[in-house]
Amino acid sequence: MDRVENVMRLAACAGVGPRTYRRLIDAFGSAEEALGAPIAALERVEGVSRKAAEAIASCAAFDPEPELARAGERQVRILTQSDPEYPRQLRAIDDPPILLYVRGELRPTDAIAIAIVGTREPSSYGHAQARRFAVALVKAGFTVVSGLARGVDSSAHEGALGAQGRTIAVLGTGLGRIYPEENRDMAAEI
Repeated sequence: MDRVENVMRLAACAGVGPRTYRRLIDAFGSAEEALGAPIAALERVEGVSRKAAEAIASCAAFDPEPELARAGERQVRILTQSDPEYPRQLRAIDDPPILLYVRGELRPTDAIAIAIVGTREPSSYGHAQARRFAVALVKAGFTVVSGLARGVDSSAHEGALGAQGRTIAVLGTGLGRIYPEENRDMAAEI
């Protein structure tokens, strides 16, 4: 299993997204090996230009320690795709996230999950339906996944929490930032 520090280094490289990451791992076996590969070998990987190969070669010097420290301060674990806790279904998609930042617990039962997402400005009927669906889903044993955004997302989380069910918030705001601010208490409850 790749050390998280090496995966963070490779993920930080300009031009390395989920697909290029996967190609590099397939070609070299690990992030550590990809970071130490000669530029000419990197260029032989599909989608890796000379410029990208040079960026990858320079990323070996990237220091992940500040990010690891921030994660630790916030009780966040950083999972790689090879981590046993990384969700199996997410790993199986064409371009899974290279890293997952997780706060809280992932349970085996979370494999049975349904996402409820929608507009940030729903009607009162839209809010009610998001809550109603979330309640029905958690009572049927599903984990509700949404984005903690205003509107339908918030209503879905509220419905799941109100029914004493599991809900997971997937945030796109980065480490330690809850947006919108009014959902800070809900994030803590989740």
